[in-house]
Amino acid sequence: MHLNKYMAFTLLELAITALVLSILITLALPYYHQLKANQERNFVLRQINSNVQLAKQHAVIHHTNVVICPSIDMLACKDSMWEHGFIVFLDLNKNRQVDSNESLIAKEQTNLNYGTLNWRGTLHFSSLSFMAEHGLPIGSNGSFYYCSSITKHLKIILNKMGNSRSEDLTRC
Repeated sequence: MHLNKYMAFTLLELAITALVLSILITLALPYYHQLKANQERNFVLRQINSNVQLAKQHAVIHHTNVVICPSIDMLACKDSMWEHGFIVFLDLNKNRQVDSNESLIAKEQTNLNYGTLNWRGTLHFSSLSFMAEHGLPIGSNGSFYYCSSITKHLKIILNKMGNSRSEDLTRC
């Protein structure tokens, strides 16, 4: 068997390549996490805005209350667990809980890695309720707070008419 000595890398070449790669990874990793945190922040904003509009529409269409509440298993409401996800459902008996005869409209998993999500409303409920008569969130106006460990914090404000706007926060 004849070995060609020119087909291999030297130990010095491998060490220099490893050093250059480790420097590049060290420089790029914080920017990657910043990019992913910004994507998560924008995703949360779009997710909340679209589901608030969906709940308003279904309340008017079905002439029944519609609730958005935090959920872990995407089947039942769980107080103050917004960072796992939330569900939107028709609340026929107005108890803000999913019952067997009530249908789910949407299931949204947030699975946040770079921040937390909380709801602070005027009535101190952990859920939002959109009224059957007009689709407005009577008594459910308040704000979502997305508190990030890397990027800017976000506040999504829901007014009495069910319209939302967002603003950056310096601290959560």
